[in-house]
Amino acid sequence: MAATNNAGVVPVTESPLTFDVKSPNPVCGDVLVVQLPMIYGASSMVSIQVFYSTASDSAGVTWLNANQTAGGVNPMVFTYSPYINGRAIAPQQDTPANRITWGGCITTQNYLQPYMSANTTGVYQAFYGYYKTCFYNSVPAANYLMAAVVGDLQYQQIGETTGIIAEPSVLASAAAEFDNIQAIVDTTENFVQTPFIWGTYRIVVMPPSFPMGGASQPMLSYISQTTIVGDKS
Repeated sequence: MAATNNAGVVPVTESPLTFDVKSPNPVCGDVLVVQLPMIYGASSMVSIQVFYSTASDSAGVTWLNANQTAGGVNPMVFTYSPYINGRAIAPQQDTPANRITWGGCITTQNYLQPYMSANTTGVYQAFYGYYKTCFYNSVPAANYLMAAVVGDLQYQQIGETTGIIAEPSVLASAAAEFDNIQAIVDTTENFVQTPFIWGTYRIVVMPPSFPMGGASQPMLSYISQTTIVGDKS
């Protein structure tokens, strides 16, 4: 844990801090209360590193068996942060009042592809048959826009700053359905007189078992497979 001021980062302590987990509301989840070793002024920034793991039944993470995907061969996992599920993914103050940046590294077997609502910063060999893909989003945004998906997925670039992510059996029809997505982004940029600041806008065509119409997240918008009808409607 360190305190930061205009002069730089000043280490305070690297020893464990006293904390408590309270459950004032079972619907909204537990509260992590951390005791700081001193009082900080309004001009200080405090950085705390939290080590944690989520439960297997985390409300923010959905695990799909292979038979719940379009290909039916490999499993899939995706996060869904709205409305307050972000707090079930990471210990954070999950409120739209916060604007945060985020990033992460996902280690997968070599036949599964990970994506985040963030830009890819690197891909590294982890160990035999596995690799680690790292991401970072530098644009502060609400917590519920944080997302990640891993599965038997492929990416097809559509335009300069747009693309489609889908399972191999769906990719061609999805790319044809949304081949005008770059024109939509360009038109929107011209209308609001503001460039798309996030990076590459990617549509993820979710598997048939995805129970919602979609979820709009920067660089990783979930779209139901029922939108692939062949006439661009």
